[in-house]
Amino acid sequence: MSVCKRRTTPYVINHLVAFEAAARLGSFRAAAQALHVTPGAVAQQVRTLEEKLGQALFERLPRGLRPNRAGSEYLERVRLALHIIEDASRELLERDAPQDPHQVLLSTTPAFASRWLIPRLGRLAAAHPQIALMIDASDSTRPLSGKGAVDMAVRWGAPPFADAHARLLLAGQAVPVCAPSLRGERRWQQPAELSDVALISDSHNNWKRWFDHYGLPGTRFSGPAFSQTILAIEAAEQGMGIALVPQLLVENALKAGTLVIALEGHQLNSAAGFHLLTAQPPAAGSASTLVAQWLLQEVLQHEPG
Repeated sequence: MSVCKRRTTPYVINHLVAFEAAARLGSFRAAAQALHVTPGAVAQQVRTLEEKLGQALFERLPRGLRPNRAGSEYLERVRLALHIIEDASRELLERDAPQDPHQVLLSTTPAFASRWLIPRLGRLAAAHPQIALMIDASDSTRPLSGKGAVDMAVRWGAPPFADAHARLLLAGQAVPVCAPSLRGERRWQQPAELSDVALISDSHNNWKRWFDHYGLPGTRFSGPAFSQTILAIEAAEQGMGIALVPQLLVENALKAGTLVIALEGHQLNSAAGFHLLTAQPPAAGSASTLVAQWLLQEVLQHEPG
C-alpha cells in the first residue's frame, strides 16, 4: 500500500501573524507593540518565514518596512487566510452560546479605545456595575448586523453612515502636538516654520490639509508615517516629531505634560468626528441603551466646552 506524504507547509501561524502585522504597521517595533512581544521576536518570525519561502518579503527602509512586490501579493492571500481562521474560531466560540443581556460588544479604533475610552471606564463600572463592556479595538470596521456583528461602534467619519443609526459623540479638531523637549529646542511662531521639522503622519493625511488651510499649498514636508493614529501619538511622545491628531485623543497627555501644543492657535477643524453607531436605535432599558446614554453623558459632563 502506497502512502501519500503531504508536503510540509513552510510556515506556522505565528509567522503569518507577525508578517501581516509588520506589513500593516510598517515596522517591527510597531508590530511588536500590537502583538505584545519584542521587536526581535517579530523580526525573527519574519526572517524565518522569508527563509522558508526562499525570498524576501520586505524592503528594509531607513525608517521602517515596506512589502516588496512578492510580499504585497503574498500579503493579500495571508490576510484572507487569517480572516477565514478568525471567522471560523469566532463562529465556533459563539455557536449555541447563550446571549448575556448585560454584555455589550463595542467596536472602535485603537486610538479612541486607548486614549479616550479606557481612562473613563471606571465611571461606567460605577454607574452600571451589571454591564460587561467588551471592546474590540481595531481599524477594521465590524458590521452592526448579520455575521460577526457588534452591538455598537464608535468610528471616525462624517455622516451619512451606511446602514447605521448615528449620533455625534465628539467633534473633530486636530492640533499639532509634540514632546516638551522638542518644543523646548525651538519656539515655532508661524506655520511655514514647521516645514523643516519632522512631521508625523497617520492614515488621515492631516498635514497636507493643514498647510493648505494656512495658505501654504504644495508645502513639502517629511517625517515618519504610521497607519494608526495611536502610533503617531506615541511617536510624538517619544520626541520623533510633531503629530497632527484629534485634540480629544491627546487631552490627557496634554494635562499630564507628556505632550504640548507645538504651535498655539493653529488647529485644523474638520467636518468629521467620532460618531456612535448602532444598527438601529437601541431598545429602551437595554444594556446597549445604557452604554450609549453613558457615552453621551460622559461627553457632556467631562469634556471641555
